[in-house]
Amino acid sequence: MRPFPNLCLLALCSAPSLFAAPLVKEDARFKKLAEGFKFTEGPAVSPDGKIFFNDIPNERTHIFDPETGETSVFRENTGRANGLFFTPEGGLLACEGGKRRVTLTQPDGTVSVAAETFDGKNLNSPNDVVPDQHGGFYFTDPRYGKDGGDMEIDVFAVYYVDKEGKVTQVAADLTKPNGIILSPRKNVLYIADPGAETIWAYSVKGPGKLSQKRKFAPVGSDGMTVDSTGNIYVTWTDVIVFSSAGKELLRLTPPEKPANCLLVGNTLYVTARTGLYSIEMEALGVQ
Repeated sequence: MRPFPNLCLLALCSAPSLFAAPLVKEDARFKKLAEGFKFTEGPAVSPDGKIFFNDIPNERTHIFDPETGETSVFRENTGRANGLFFTPEGGLLACEGGKRRVTLTQPDGTVSVAAETFDGKNLNSPNDVVPDQHGGFYFTDPRYGKDGGDMEIDVFAVYYVDKEGKVTQVAADLTKPNGIILSPRKNVLYIADPGAETIWAYSVKGPGKLSQKRKFAPVGSDGMTVDSTGNIYVTWTDVIVFSSAGKELLRLTPPEKPANCLLVGNTLYVTARTGLYSIEMEALGVQ
């Protein structure tokens, strides 16, 4: 563990007019919550406040309990699951990149396939996912870790799955889409494209209906989270916070390079290579 870096304080001071209050608590420091993993990813908060995250190479989904500080194994043989997100009904969506599918684990432990093909072709390698307010969800489908010789879809696209299970391709003009998140009002969809070192923003006009693509920020990102005021937290070389207008507000440097992040209440959880970390914020998360 190392202290909250002075770099972040300088970033706050350089743009005091962009927000009314600090985003991070004074003298906040990163705290290591769990360690000993190969590559952590996909943090998601369950209805009871526990933090689920993946160790991709070891094919395990873990649970961190903020009440006890203990970490346990929720699921093994996860198909190299990456992005996770709980639905409003309490089901856990998981992007199983190794098995090229998105699954839904019900509260009773039943696992079903939520998306596996598009137009009769196997998906590439689902990476990240976010549900909407209409009973559907968006997910990104790039390809990592393999040479692509078995790919059946020749674009790295973004898809929408409606509440009936229909899969629609909603964005096919990105280089390598990865992280994905909705704004607090669910009217803007942010898609990280590290292949183009860009985060794109789309207006959401209805379930699976995107328009007005625009460049939001000149960085890529692995995972993303959002706070109650609409600021977007991305994981690039650091955790970088952008306002909803795309202005950089803050940089946080964890002890290890971040892969994903999740703001729950005033706690920012960061999956960073071999560990799970947290830092206390003034900002409030949106679940």
